[in-house]
Amino acid sequence: MIQKSEDALTYLELGEFEKAKSIYSVLLDRDPLDPGSISGYYMASFWDHRLDLILKTREGKERGKLLLGFFSDFEIEITKRGFLDTETYQKTQTCILQEAADHLKLAYQWEGANALDKDLLRELTACLIKIGDYKMANEVLLYAGRQATPVLNYYLAETLCMLGREKDGIPLYRTAFLSDPQLFPISIVRYPPMRGAIQKAMELGTKEEEWKEIVPILCYREGLFRPPVKLNAEIIQTWFLELKRLTDSKQRSGGNFKLDARIEQFALAILDCADELRSREALLLAKSLV
Repeated sequence: MIQKSEDALTYLELGEFEKAKSIYSVLLDRDPLDPGSISGYYMASFWDHRLDLILKTREGKERGKLLLGFFSDFEIEITKRGFLDTETYQKTQTCILQEAADHLKLAYQWEGANALDKDLLRELTACLIKIGDYKMANEVLLYAGRQATPVLNYYLAETLCMLGREKDGIPLYRTAFLSDPQLFPISIVRYPPMRGAIQKAMELGTKEEEWKEIVPILCYREGLFRPPVKLNAEIIQTWFLELKRLTDSKQRSGGNFKLDARIEQFALAILDCADELRSREALLLAKSLV
């Protein structure tokens, strides 16, 4: 039984879905309530049913896009069924995302970044990060730099940190959070200090939209975002103007969780990064708010 379960997992990871489904069918006959067999049979069936269409689709961008579209549907169904934290899901995810990444990389290598629009670049880098191919993710993100968006900045920050280049990655994380915490892609994060901040945020907030606002605040309070040298006054002035806008908005309309969190984030950023001689006014406002 144990050997058959291991064989089925291997077949899932290799994309041999018909073989995996056959084994899970036998395992379910023996134990219809076994969670691993139930989830494995569903996943193998899902992809086996779509395999003919996938193989008939042109290699490169077309097949990569098709795989990602199917995977999006797959994740929705897996989440509904409570299979997201299973080993069968991890094996299947690795298989499908690796295949999708391989085909999008083909398109990237054949035609360059122009072959991939912003959505596909985002999906390709997400695939690469999820399967741990940070070197290739970094190459794609740097090549596509002119198409940078806040989401791609998050991806580049995570990639650089996981490549051991925290000195470059942490400032990008700081900038991305100041741009929009709601775009923070929690599911792709593996960088240990950021994972720690996410876990603490989940204990403090009840909803994902709240966790995303809390994470950067924790990063400032724990020193993760503190730069080795103070930033230039022009950057601080931009943050100062945004902090004033946010506080004015609170005075006019009253506070709410999101607004209060943004105010605290900008205030902490100024306190961490501003030089007292060049940004005295900004520091005084920030100190009065936290």
